[in-house]
Amino acid sequence: MLLRNDLLHYTHPSPRTVRILWIAPEQSHAYVFDVAARSADVELVQLSLLHADIRAGRASVLPADPYLMVVSQDLLPAKHLQLRARAWEIIEPLVALEPGIYEARQRGQLVARATGTHGVSHPTIYRYLRRYWQRGQTPNALLPDYCNSGGKGKVRQASAGIKRGRPRKNGDDVGPGLNADEEIRRTFRVAIARYAAGHAKFSRLGAYQQMLDEFFVERRIDAESGRVLTTPAGRSAVLPTFGQFNYWLDHDDDRPPEVARRGSENVEPPAAALSPQSLPPGRPGAGFYLDAVCAEVQLVSRADRQQAIGRPRVYLALDSFSRLVTGVYIGIGPVNWPQAMLALANCGADKQRFSQQFGRRIEAAQWPCRHLPETLFANAALTAGGDCGAGVIGQTLLNNFNLRCVAVDDGPSDWKAVLEKRFRLLAPNDDGAPCRLDGVLDLEQFTRIVIDCILYYNNRHPLRHAGNATPRQLWDWGVQHRGGSLKTYPEHLIRCSLMPVAPAQVTVDGIRLFDSTYTCARAINERWFDRARLRGQWGVKVAYDPSNLDMVYLLDPAAPMQFHACHLDDTCAAQRHLSAEEIARLPREAPTPAPSAARAGAPVFASFAG
Repeated sequence: MLLRNDLLHYTHPSPRTVRILWIAPEQSHAYVFDVAARSADVELVQLSLLHADIRAGRASVLPADPYLMVVSQDLLPAKHLQLRARAWEIIEPLVALEPGIYEARQRGQLVARATGTHGVSHPTIYRYLRRYWQRGQTPNALLPDYCNSGGKGKVRQASAGIKRGRPRKNGDDVGPGLNADEEIRRTFRVAIARYAAGHAKFSRLGAYQQMLDEFFVERRIDAESGRVLTTPAGRSAVLPTFGQFNYWLDHDDDRPPEVARRGSENVEPPAAALSPQSLPPGRPGAGFYLDAVCAEVQLVSRADRQQAIGRPRVYLALDSFSRLVTGVYIGIGPVNWPQAMLALANCGADKQRFSQQFGRRIEAAQWPCRHLPETLFANAALTAGGDCGAGVIGQTLLNNFNLRCVAVDDGPSDWKAVLEKRFRLLAPNDDGAPCRLDGVLDLEQFTRIVIDCILYYNNRHPLRHAGNATPRQLWDWGVQHRGGSLKTYPEHLIRCSLMPVAPAQVTVDGIRLFDSTYTCARAINERWFDRARLRGQWGVKVAYDPSNLDMVYLLDPAAPMQFHACHLDDTCAAQRHLSAEEIARLPREAPTPAPSAARAGAPVFASFAG
């Protein structure tokens, strides 16, 4: 399916590359622009002809957009920002008039009025329009081309009481047993979601025994130290039986494929009979709603499973038309806007690869969104009631992706009920209540559980306002019939431009960030660490993901679209695959006193702080 901003490269009758600027809602025709054109002429073509050219091999969709301008706002000089703002002020009212701006006569009239309003010439406005259409229809397309001047040799590409059921056969010895209530069944679901990950030969009995060992014990978390204190269950403890576990596993309506019995795999719900009259107005991608909730479970560190790291925050993005969960991010600590932006970045990610990182194998059709919206509606709590579009990240969204951000007080909440029902993930407040799951799951395992819940919601949760269609069914229908406004961008550019940015130091040992040391090809090739030894350390800016600090990205002021991947140094092997919160709780060696300060003949010992 062709989307807005797609690039089609033609080989016949002559080589050329065109960008799809706009697609009619009824999918009948489109306007395209030759990216090599020296004028601002736009072509009207039938969408069927474009599909025919692709099928015949005359054209192909380029997988990457070499003209897209994605830049870190922190690195742009003030002069560049002024020039971009001036150009955008001139053409923003023009490009908003779709599809009229693409028709030559109406475009001429609009340009004529703009020249009088802003006091600029016709060629200047047409040059701005040409750049805007050539470079991905974002304000950043209007940045000046000073990077093409000089810089010889620089690389600039983008890198209760009664037991249900029959009595136990040996009930006189072990008591009446335990009712598998909703809380117990939630624990079953969590156990399956955790133990089934990555195991081709899944053992139900093994999962049951491991669940008893880890979930059905006396556990508490010390409030001062955060240490997880565990006491094994006594002989008098009432535990669920393997029969109960097995029964509810078979009756769960969203079992992972590796735990389903042969011949009883999950069956997709039948496709709903969808028609425009029975569906809500709007289209996929017109707006995503961004929200965050606190989970009810205390997570533990992957480096030390006896150390709690706090309650996670679940950031979710939903399509306002279909209610499909389009992106997710799990963070630790208070709700904050930079981590919320990583959920937006996940909207443009390959969900198959993302799910596989956490041991959940899915088909592409199970989670089909890889797009950014036209408008982002963010819960005002994420920005402390402020204007989410006024800050640096808000300007990044607008200028890099032409995405406007609006703070709202409320939005769709269907997904919250599903998370609460499936896994009891939500906390009534930030303190939360003691939970059977506290002190067991780590960040990776919790993320896997959230992914399972999202898959259940997207593919099986009926939407009453849409004739009981599931979010995925509504999304697929909308993409086919109303999907001309969806936008896609390279995944790595979205992530790198939306990650939090922090100052780092180039030192003799490497690039230092949060007590971790990194290295990259550029630093080695340009002998940065030798220079730091001779001339002293200096500061750089890096983008990072707080949930995994194995890799950070060095921002390059000389090439704004260049993000240099920096890998964790071998000396920091103990910090691999850990989040910032987990690294902060690692024991650290205290500095050894200088020899002159030590008592003569007395050994000097290194101590560790918790």
